[in-house]
Amino acid sequence: MQELQTTLPVGSIVGGRYQVEKLLGKGGSGAVYLVRDQRVQQNLFALKEVIDPNRQERKRFVFEADLLRRLDHPALPRVYHVFEDDKNERAYMLMDYIEGSNLEVLRQRQPDKRFSVPQVQSIMAPIMNAVSYLHNQQPPIIHRDIKPANIIVPPSGNEAVLVDFGIAKEFDTDSTTTAVRHASPGYAGPEQYGMGTNTRTDIYGLGATIYTLLTGVVPADSFYRTTQLVSRGTDPLESIHKFAANVPQHIADAIYRAMAVDMNDRFPTVQDFWQELNAHPVDFHLPGPLVIPGPTPAQSRPASMNAPLPPVHNATTAVTQRRSQDRRRLGVLFLLLFALFASITAAALLLPSMLGRQHNQTSFTPTAPVTHKPTPGSTPRHTPSPVVTQAPSPPPSPVSSGYPNVVGTFKGTILDELGPIRGNMSLSIQQQQANISGNFTVSGGLTGSGPFTGYVTNKDYIQFIVQSRGVNPLFFYGSVQTNGDFGGNYCSLDNTGHCNANVGGYGTWSVLPA
Repeated sequence: MQELQTTLPVGSIVGGRYQVEKLLGKGGSGAVYLVRDQRVQQNLFALKEVIDPNRQERKRFVFEADLLRRLDHPALPRVYHVFEDDKNERAYMLMDYIEGSNLEVLRQRQPDKRFSVPQVQSIMAPIMNAVSYLHNQQPPIIHRDIKPANIIVPPSGNEAVLVDFGIAKEFDTDSTTTAVRHASPGYAGPEQYGMGTNTRTDIYGLGATIYTLLTGVVPADSFYRTTQLVSRGTDPLESIHKFAANVPQHIADAIYRAMAVDMNDRFPTVQDFWQELNAHPVDFHLPGPLVIPGPTPAQSRPASMNAPLPPVHNATTAVTQRRSQDRRRLGVLFLLLFALFASITAAALLLPSMLGRQHNQTSFTPTAPVTHKPTPGSTPRHTPSPVVTQAPSPPPSPVSSGYPNVVGTFKGTILDELGPIRGNMSLSIQQQQANISGNFTVSGGLTGSGPFTGYVTNKDYIQFIVQSRGVNPLFFYGSVQTNGDFGGNYCSLDNTGHCNANVGGYGTWSVLPA
């Protein structure tokens, strides 16, 4: 067979309309190009190309990519057009061009090649939201290739975007897929080496991605973990605290559960994973700057702070302990995986029985942080500029009891990360069940005092918005402690209701009863 040209030359016209400007990247089965629309010259797009001499495979790609056209989420690139080129045995997907560096590139430029906990929680908030959005489609869509290299952080300071839908698929509870060639070592669950995938496959990818971002180390591959668990009874996945001792234990435990070899032991939904990551307040230290490469220093932006997701139900999510029958299940899994590599056909008949049960998905809206405006004359540092896609979530329906008591006067400190400027703050709070209101006062070089309204939940979450004259509204959120202290993060809201450091700032706050 004649050898296929692996990449298109600059200047090529694709689909009679899109001119190749440059090659953005390439892999074993195709490439991604920056293309210009010849009909509207100022329009630039990313064009993903898949080369496959098998017409049926190209048809499958076109069908699955066409599913993505119905999606509309700020942390996902919009897909505009999907088409085939039978003559050259190629298929194409035209989508938004997301300018910026991926998280793998940015990670390599950070101290110790890893990010701080607040940076990771902020960066991943819109990604978790986007994956939950995919899973809540009818039927659900699973990405199947979540990893740092597929998450772009735009130099404009906008939130991170999840890209590369080359292997995304619609989930069918009555069928399975074999995807050996699509497994990204370290980030793919063991089921991607031959078993049927479901939404929990993406939860493994999210857990492995967060593991890498926090530790600076790619985790042990799931297939290797499976063989070691069966043959030696030990998991070669190294402790997160070996590389990042300051990661809170509840976050480490949540990551371990998300990366469980048996998919039934993982979180049933992305929302459950996100809530467990934010189940307890984190002792926020000032993070180091997020290094974003760009042609000029002005394009560098800071990493935003964490935005905890308000709990949406009262059920607690506990980290399950591995039961005694796990080794038996892992033994069966290992034998099936071994059989897969000996014979894909035989494995395809045996492995569907191992497919994990599909759980109901629940949409959620993680919000991400930032603070208020520094005093005139201060010079903001080039640290990350958090811009979240979701407005603060609406308060839950009132419940008769169970809310933390936050009535009274509270005083404490507030830190503007952009200064950095540390000031004093006080809250005077009235409460009626879930709803709270009162007055916020700030001093010490910061402005933004004014009245506020908000709510608390029976999971000890608190959030409120301050309407202050002369500066943008301030969004505060955090956790209430059993001793009456509380605190968290805050940000300035732009005119769309999103956190945006460009209109103010962001930082942390904490108060205790006066």
